[in-house]
Amino acid sequence: MLNVSGSASSGGMDAKWAALKDKNSKLKGRRRFVADVRDMKEACKEGYEGYGMRIERFREGDEEGNIEFKLVKGDQPIVAINLLVSDTSEYPAHHTFFAFSPDSDLPPRVESVIENLSSAKSSSIPETINKILLDLSKSSESKGKHVAMNESQDTDEEEGDDTDYEAYEDLDYQFGMVADNVTSAVSPQRLQHDFLEVVAADFRPGLIRFGTDDFVLTVSQPVINLSIPPHVLMAWDRRLLTTSHHLTLLISGMRGTYPPIKPDGTLNVGQVGQSLNLEFKVGLTRRYKPGREQTGEIIRNFGLVERDDEIGATLDGGGAAGAGESEWGLGEDEDGPMMEEDIPKPLVETEEDDPGRFQSFSLSSSLESLLNQAFVKVLGYRIKFGLGWAGAEALLAEVERMQSKPEDVFARLKNVMMEEDREERTVAQTYHLPHDPLLNREPNAELNLPLIAYSYLVRRMTLCTRYCPVCHNKLKMQYEALKPYVCDSKLCAYQYYSYNRGPSLEYEIQTNPESVDLLVSLTYIAAAEGSLEDPLPTGLGLRVPMPNGSIQSRVPNPTGFGMVGPVTTAMVPPGFPGYNNVVVPADASVSADPVADPRDGLVDLDSLALPEMRAAIVKLIDSIPSIAKIKAHLDRKVKAGKSRPKLRDVDPSVLPAAWSILRWCIASSTAYLEEITEQEDLIRNVEAPWRQFRFSVGAPDTEGKFKTALQAAQQSNANAATYPSLYAFHGSPARNWHSIIRHGLWFKTIAHGRAYGNGVYFAKEGSISMGSYAVKSQTCWRNSNIRPNSCAALAEIVNLPQQFVSNNPYFVIAQTDWIVCRYLLVNGAPKEEDLENTTFGAEEEAKKKQKKDDKVPFVTLDPAQPITLANHKVQIPEPSHKIDKLMRARREEYCEEDYDEDDADIFAAKEVLSRKPMEVIVIEDTPPPPDVGLSQRGGVDDWEHSPDWVQECMQHVMPPPAEASPMATMALQRELKAILKEQERARSLKELGWYMPPELIGDNLFQWIVELHSFEKSLPIAKDLVARGVNSLVFEIRFPPAFPHAPPFFRIIKPRFLPFIHGGGGHVTGGGSICMDLLTSDGWLPSYNIPSILLQIRLAISNLDPRPARLATNWDQPYGVHEALEGFRRAATTHGWKVPEGLERLLR
Repeated sequence: MLNVSGSASSGGMDAKWAALKDKNSKLKGRRRFVADVRDMKEACKEGYEGYGMRIERFREGDEEGNIEFKLVKGDQPIVAINLLVSDTSEYPAHHTFFAFSPDSDLPPRVESVIENLSSAKSSSIPETINKILLDLSKSSESKGKHVAMNESQDTDEEEGDDTDYEAYEDLDYQFGMVADNVTSAVSPQRLQHDFLEVVAADFRPGLIRFGTDDFVLTVSQPVINLSIPPHVLMAWDRRLLTTSHHLTLLISGMRGTYPPIKPDGTLNVGQVGQSLNLEFKVGLTRRYKPGREQTGEIIRNFGLVERDDEIGATLDGGGAAGAGESEWGLGEDEDGPMMEEDIPKPLVETEEDDPGRFQSFSLSSSLESLLNQAFVKVLGYRIKFGLGWAGAEALLAEVERMQSKPEDVFARLKNVMMEEDREERTVAQTYHLPHDPLLNREPNAELNLPLIAYSYLVRRMTLCTRYCPVCHNKLKMQYEALKPYVCDSKLCAYQYYSYNRGPSLEYEIQTNPESVDLLVSLTYIAAAEGSLEDPLPTGLGLRVPMPNGSIQSRVPNPTGFGMVGPVTTAMVPPGFPGYNNVVVPADASVSADPVADPRDGLVDLDSLALPEMRAAIVKLIDSIPSIAKIKAHLDRKVKAGKSRPKLRDVDPSVLPAAWSILRWCIASSTAYLEEITEQEDLIRNVEAPWRQFRFSVGAPDTEGKFKTALQAAQQSNANAATYPSLYAFHGSPARNWHSIIRHGLWFKTIAHGRAYGNGVYFAKEGSISMGSYAVKSQTCWRNSNIRPNSCAALAEIVNLPQQFVSNNPYFVIAQTDWIVCRYLLVNGAPKEEDLENTTFGAEEEAKKKQKKDDKVPFVTLDPAQPITLANHKVQIPEPSHKIDKLMRARREEYCEEDYDEDDADIFAAKEVLSRKPMEVIVIEDTPPPPDVGLSQRGGVDDWEHSPDWVQECMQHVMPPPAEASPMATMALQRELKAILKEQERARSLKELGWYMPPELIGDNLFQWIVELHSFEKSLPIAKDLVARGVNSLVFEIRFPPAFPHAPPFFRIIKPRFLPFIHGGGGHVTGGGSICMDLLTSDGWLPSYNIPSILLQIRLAISNLDPRPARLATNWDQPYGVHEALEGFRRAATTHGWKVPEGLERLLR
C-alpha cells in the first residue's frame, strides 16, 4: 500500500511516493506523460491512499492527454475527476491541467478545488494528485472563514514538499526580496533605448517598481488608437469603448534582470543563476499604466475572498446547507423562491472609480495564455529560421503536433511556413496590422522585448477571429466570424465554455439582456423546430435528463414554406393549448440507447442522437429562469470583500447543464446584436411590435472589404458615384436565424428554391421579406420576455444592380462582400412603453420625434432603388452616426498624461533600479541640471545644426497663423515643453534624427520649424543630401486652432524632392507636403505627439517602396505654400482621405 500523507517526522511524504514522483524525471514531453500514467496506474492497482482518501479506477481517457480516476473515503465515493493536459509536449514543466467532474451537485469546496487546478503551477501527475488530496483534506478540516490562498503560504509542518520552498523563492523575486549580496542585472541605458523605441512606435512604456530590484514593465496605448473598427471592438466587448481605456500589457517575472531575452530569442539567466519566468497579463486601464498596489494584486498568485455564510457540507458528509441557502449566501427569499412578479429592482453596485485599476476583458485570458505559452517560442523560431509571425506560429503548431524537432519540421514543411507568411501579408491589406519591429533587424541585434511583445499582442488581437482562442491554432472554416470562436476540437470546446474563455455571460446579461433573451429564444426555436445543427454543445461533459421524445430535422418545401411531414403538436406561447408539448413528428421514435444512469437519471448529452439532443436542449432551456430575473439577481449589491452573486444561485433546482447551455447560446454567437432603444437611432416607419437591433455578422474586415467594393463601384459607375449603396430586406423563417447569426447570410442551403439564380435574396418592399418569407415560429421559450416569432434583416448593398445575379423582382446577389447587415428586425411581444403609448399622447410624441429627426443624418437613398414598407417610405439613420458619436465622446475624454517620476528617470537614463539608496534633496528655485546636449552630447561623428542653412530657408516662410484658441494654446505649450525636454536629454542628435532650433521659437506657438537629418547612409536620399551639401530637411509645421483634435500641417521648405510622376518617392507630394493618412481628418488622433509624427515622416521618406525618395535637379528652389496645399489635396483625393476643415485659412 502506497501512502502519501506524511507527518513531521517522515519529512512530509512517503519515500515510495517520492520515488514515484522522481522515477521519470529524466524524461520530458509526451514520453514523460505516458510513463507517469503507466506508473500511476500500477501504483493505484497496488493501492494508493493519501490524507484518508483512496484513488480507484485510474485510467487513460478517450482523448490524448486525458486521464480519469475516482476518489473514495472508506466505502463512500467522494468525486470522479477527469484531467486534461493542455499539451503533452510541454509536460511536466509548462503545461496546464484542466479538470472537471462528471458528477452533479458537488459540494462547493470540492468544486472549488477542481476549478483551481487550471491555475495551479505546472506539476507532474503524482504531484498533481497529491495536491488534490491535500487540498480536499484541508477543505474538509477548515472551519470558519475560508481564505483562498496559495498553498505555499500554509505553514503546516506536514506539507514538506520541496515545491513549497520554490514557491517562496518565486515570491521573493516577484516582490523584490532579493539577497543583499546580489548585484543589479539591469542596464538603464538599454531600458532607456527600448523605452524610446516603444514611444516611437506610438505606444507608451512604463515601469512599476517592487522592492529594490524587481519591477514590472508595462506597454499601452489608448483603445481608440487601435486600428480595429469600432463596431468590431463593441462586438468583442462593450467595455472597450464604454469609457476611455488603454489596452495594457504587464510583463513580470524578470527577477531584476534587463534585458530579459537574448538576441537569439532565448531567455536570459536571472541574478542567482535561475532561468527567468516571464509572465504576461493583458487588460484595460484608465491611465497609461496601472497603479503599483493594483499591479501587485494582479501578479500575486493568491487572493482573499470572504463568503457570506459558512457552508456545512464537507467531505466528511456533513449536513447540507440550510434550506434555501446558496453557496454564496444569495439563495431564495424567506417567503420562498422568487417569482417573476417578485423581481426586485436592480440594485447595481457602483464600482469605485479607481484610476489605477487593471481590468480584464473578454479576450484577456486567451491572449494571456497565448503570450505565456507560445510567445517566447514563436519569437525564437522567427529569429532562428527567418520566418514571419504567421510562419513561426505554424511551425510551432506542427512541432507540437508531430512531437519532432523544429529543425526537422522546418526542413520538411518550409514551403508551408512561407505560404503562411505570404497569406498574412495579403490579410494585412484589410486588417491594418501593427508595424513588425523585427523587420530589417540586424543579425545579433538586441531585442526590445516590451515593443516586440506588445506589437505581437496587438497583431493577435486584431486577427483573433482567425485563430482558436484556446489552442491558438489557425481556424480552418469556410466562413470568418465577427467574434472569436473555438475550433472543432472537443478539448478546446470544453475549455472555451467551461473556463469562460469566451465573452462573459454575466456581463452580457447585465448590460445587454434583450440580446441575450433573443439569442436564447432563437436557439430554442431552432431546436424545437428541428433546425438546430452545427455548432452543437458537444464536448462539454453535459449530463442531461433523458428526453422523452425527439425532434427530427425539417425538410424544406421546394415550393414554399413550412415542413414536410405531419406534426403531432406544436409548442405555442404560454396560455395557449399545447404549451408544454415538444414538436415531435408523427413517425418519430424514442431511442432506446443510451440508458440513463440509475443514480441520477441523467445521460451524457454527447451520447444522444441529434433528434434527442434537440429535445434535451429544449427541456434544459425551458428550465432556465427569465433573463430579467437573472439580471436582477446579478445586479444585487454585495458588501465590500464579498463574492459577487453567481448564476447557479438564481434557482438551485436548475441543472448545471442548463447553465452551460445558456453560456453556450451566448458564447457561440459570432454576431453583434444590440437592441436600439433611442428614438433617434430607429428606422422610420418600422412600427411596433417590430423591435430593432443593430446587427453585424461576418469577419472583422467585412467593413473594410465592403468599403473597397464601394470605392470600386464609385469609380466604375456614374450612378454609384452619387449613390454608392442601396438598402434591401431579407426574410427567413425564425428557425433559421440561430444559424444565420453564427454563419452569416450564406446561400449554401436551399430554403425556398432558387427561381432567380444562386445568391442571397433581397426585396425592396419590406412586407415581402417580413411577411411571407419571414415564416413565423410555432414555438416559444416559456420565459422569454421578447418572445420572437419572426425575423428579417435590413442590409446595405453595393449599388451595382446590373451586376447582380438578378435585379427583378428581387435582388439576388452572389458577391457576399457586397453585403453588410445593418439591422435585425424582430416581431414579438410588444414593449411596455409601446402598450402605454396611447392615442392621447401620440401628437406630443410625434413632435418630439420630429425634433430628434432634425438632428439625425439619414442615408441618402438612390431614387431609382427606393425602399418601402407597406408602400410607405423608409428612412434609415446613417449607420456610422452612433459609433462616430461614441468615438467622439471617447476622444474628448482622453487626455494624455505626463510620465510619472520612475518613467521620466528611465528616459533620462538614471540608475532607477540601483540597489543603493538615493538621497534626494529638493531646493526650490535652484537652476536645472546642465544640459546633456551641451555637456555630454556624443562625439565627433554627431550631427551639427547649421544656422546659416536654416536661416536661408526661413526667408520663404509665411507669417504665423492668425487664428488661435485657449485649448490649442495649452496643448501646444505641453507639446513644446515635451519636445524640447526630449531634445535636451538626447545623448546624440544623430540618433534622435530631428532637431528644433531653439533660436527660432518665437512668440507664436502655432508655427514651428523642425529639421530632419542623419538618414541611413545607404539610402539614395542620404547620398543626394551629401552630394549637394544639404545639412537637413527643413520643415514648417502650422497648427490649427482646433489642435489637438485637428491635425497640424507639415510641409518641406527646402530642399525640393523629385515628384512622384517623375520617378520620385518617399511620400512627399509634388508641392512638398507629406502624403500620410495620419495627417488627415480620417487618420488623425488627439493622442499623437509631434516627435512620433516626425519619426513616421522620417520612416516614410526612408521607405524604398514603391520608389525611393530623391532630390530634384532644382533642389535649391523652395516650395511654395500654395503648391504644398494643392499637392496635399491631390494626394488626399487619390486615397479617399478627408482634408481637415479650415486648412485654407491655416495657410493664409
